[in-house]
Amino acid sequence: MKSYLILSVILFSNYIFSKELERLTPSQSYILTKNFNKESKPIMDALGSGDIVGNGSGLIEQNFSFAYLNLQRAIFNCLSNKYECQIDALEEAVLREINQLFINKIYMKRPLIFVSKEYAGEFFHNNDDMTARIAKTGFNQQSHIFINLEESEIIANDIPAMISILIHELGHQIGIISHSYLDQLGTKVRNQWDSNWQSYEIKIDELPLTLRLFSNAKSYISSNLSYSYDGKVKRLDHHIYKQLSCGDEEIVYGFNLSNGHWQRPNYNETKSIFRMNFWLDTYCESPTSQMRIKQNDLSIEFTFKDGEIQARAFIF
Repeated sequence: MKSYLILSVILFSNYIFSKELERLTPSQSYILTKNFNKESKPIMDALGSGDIVGNGSGLIEQNFSFAYLNLQRAIFNCLSNKYECQIDALEEAVLREINQLFINKIYMKRPLIFVSKEYAGEFFHNNDDMTARIAKTGFNQQSHIFINLEESEIIANDIPAMISILIHELGHQIGIISHSYLDQLGTKVRNQWDSNWQSYEIKIDELPLTLRLFSNAKSYISSNLSYSYDGKVKRLDHHIYKQLSCGDEEIVYGFNLSNGHWQRPNYNETKSIFRMNFWLDTYCESPTSQMRIKQNDLSIEFTFKDGEIQARAFIF
């Protein structure tokens, strides 16, 4: 442990006094990875034995998983407007490297592991931190990202914050040790995502139904629509894609949603119906890579019956 701390101090000092971003050497990565694997082994053993059950079923887990699945969209949202995202050439290169890492890990069974304090012990603490960390990972590309469930409660519904944390942790996996550098980079990606992130809330049976939309009309990044209700998170993109169409020989490249607004709810004795309407722009790509925008309206209909929510999409 002493050698691990000394190595960390040396690496951090090198970063502070260097104009270039310091990366771990293979030997440094080996030492830190060996220590990290030793620290995380009790958690992995508990997971493998089945002692940790239901990993991924709670609201925090669902939202972190949602954020992880949207990392590429968040990165491209930043890269597509580098001026607004306020990134320099080095930060752009790092984000592209993180994006490639995300692609490389696409078949990883459990990129995120959620840990309660019952199993965490002192895993999320070290001498440099005043409080426990929300997340922790190793310094190689095969590492898992461990999420501290207790500390994550303060951001349980904060997707932009989760994206920032995941950018930070994946930055460590590509060999960057500086927390401050990765905090700054994650914040830039977060802020750019946040500027294109909207939520619409309505009460259903005394519980909030929150419709969450990522939408950026300045690029051809496809919108992302999901909702959260009664501790469950559901994606709606597949409902929308089923309804999209373009002209002959064109393909559906993506879509953008804007101008969302709730209609007046419809109540009867057996069920309640809630509708959210959007302007829908479908991106249609020709065989020559020309992009055409097809304009429609989209309605997302939520039916509440017997304590359950069902969602459908209609284009008109």
